[in-house]
Amino acid sequence: MTMSRIPGVHEASLICLTCANLEEFGMATSSTNKVRQARALCEQGQWPDVLALAQKWHAENPADAKALFYQGVALAATGHFANAETAYRRALKLDPADFKCWNNLAALLFDSLNRPADAVQCLAQALKLDPGNKLGWANLASMHGQLGRHVQARVCAERALELDPEMVEAQLHRARAAQMLGQTEIVRAASEALAQLPPEKFRRTR
Repeated sequence: MTMSRIPGVHEASLICLTCANLEEFGMATSSTNKVRQARALCEQGQWPDVLALAQKWHAENPADAKALFYQGVALAATGHFANAETAYRRALKLDPADFKCWNNLAALLFDSLNRPADAVQCLAQALKLDPGNKLGWANLASMHGQLGRHVQARVCAERALELDPEMVEAQLHRARAAQMLGQTEIVRAASEALAQLPPEKFRRTR
């Protein structure tokens, strides 16, 4: 099962801004606009345009980690996996606290580069940064399940369900792990929980 991947302007206070503040605020606004453009292109699957935008963005502002993040997204989508890893890792050097970048790097390593140990390590790092991220726990459950670590898979799925009891992916990972462990009561409970969810909950998490 392929892992889910996942791609703010601050309100200005009513104070006078110094020249440095104005420059910083202008860069933040520009970055936010570029993020919006990149997201729109990603939604349309226009990967060459995403890459071109991100490369120009990085040339204009080499310190903006998001430019490298979107390079990674575009490169991964077009099958340039090694280059995508490089882009993600360069982005993380600029912003080590970016959960989305850690998550995408983990997915790339697991799904495309056949490096599951590195992938688990990346996702564990992401969850240290954001332990309340249900997608991260569900993705880690998926990894453990595919690696045959069914106890860990069930534990991670249950962490996701503590955050969102209606998360379909987490219920499925929990049920699959429990089935492999012969825990029929948990399988039955997960099946009953899934049966009670409205249809819109079964749309894939974006």
